Amino acid sequence: MFPLALPAVAQAEQDIVIIGETAEQKQQFQSYWQQLINLNQAAERARPRSAVQPKYAARDDRDLKLQKILRNLKVEDIDLDYIIQLNGSSHLSGILTNENDQPVTVIAVNYEILDRRGNLLQTGSAQPKPSTIGPGQSVTFADTLWTIAPDEAYEVRLLDPAFQVSPDFK
Repeated sequence: MFPLALPAVAQAEQDIVIIGETAEQKQQFQSYWQQLINLNQAAERARPRSAVQPKYAARDDRDLKLQKILRNLKVEDIDLDYIIQLNGSSHLSGILTNENDQPVTVIAVNYEILDRRGNLLQTGSAQPKPSTIGPGQSVTFADTLWTIAPDEAYEVRLLDPAFQVSPDFK
């Protein structure tokens, strides 16, 4: 199940309906939508300032560290495979490698599925197991797509942002 925005432009968390079968799924979807809601705030931070005040300097330093961490996370071997028992469904999987010099906790790998014409079919996120990845370590991530049958013409792409990491990075 996936979160659905109510009709009209969703501007606040109360405008989002979260759908999921488990508390973990609900948390993943809520975090994902919160990131989308906060995109407007990220644009505000990106505007040039005449003078950097101390409260912004700490945020900018943290943002730079986060960008470095995200650049050093690599995904390979993303694949869609048939789920034989469930006709019309597929299993998405891939490998996530941490090329940082410190452990990183990755909460989700965000992706989208496009058809042969480039039309968006579905977006989602998969949780790596384990979610805390040591320096140089690789882990797998996977998700079940109940309504997407694998097709050689489908394209799986990472979203931007591709990863949701734990906010307690150093």
